[in-house]
Amino acid sequence: MTTLKLAFAAALLMSGAAMAQTPTTTATPPTPAMAPTARQPVPEVAPGAGMGTKSGSQLSAADKKFVETIASAGLSEVQAAQLAQQKSQDQKIKDFAQDMITDHTANNKQLADLATQKGLTVPTAPDAKDQKQLDKLQSLEGKKFDRVYLKTQVHDHEKVLKLLQTEASDGADPDIKAFAQQTIPTVQKHLDMAKTDTTS
Repeated sequence: MTTLKLAFAAALLMSGAAMAQTPTTTATPPTPAMAPTARQPVPEVAPGAGMGTKSGSQLSAADKKFVETIASAGLSEVQAAQLAQQKSQDQKIKDFAQDMITDHTANNKQLADLATQKGLTVPTAPDAKDQKQLDKLQSLEGKKFDRVYLKTQVHDHEKVLKLLQTEASDGADPDIKAFAQQTIPTVQKHLDMAKTDTTS
């Protein structure tokens, strides 16, 4: 009897030891489903962005200078013509001045619109050199005004014509080149008129 008890006790001890050595596994909770990643909004692109005309920073220095010079000259032409209509007693000169106002006002607007497309700001007043010439005209009267006005018109239109021809030939921006090309006939007409009035 004692032997059976000892054997039974030994069996229990061995069973307990075996159970102690068996690792206890802990149930792993199910992994929750991953929440869908929020989609990043796609930035809207304005129509035509990245296409079409160059910005002012991309224009060549020569093209920028051309726009600024022609814009100043155009403003000066209109103001000089307005003085001519006020001061001159010669109807031919008044008529010539009216053509200057009409044509240069249209050209000035076209150039300003083009400059805006290119990211440039055109002058809103003549530069210092052109203003000095306007101040001189303002101080003159009668026939002397007529002579100086026509003389400056010949000189100024010759200068502008050369600038337009150079830009039309060598300009980098195709839109500015096109403006120069289409403006040449108008300036040539003005130059011819001024020369005719000067010699008549």
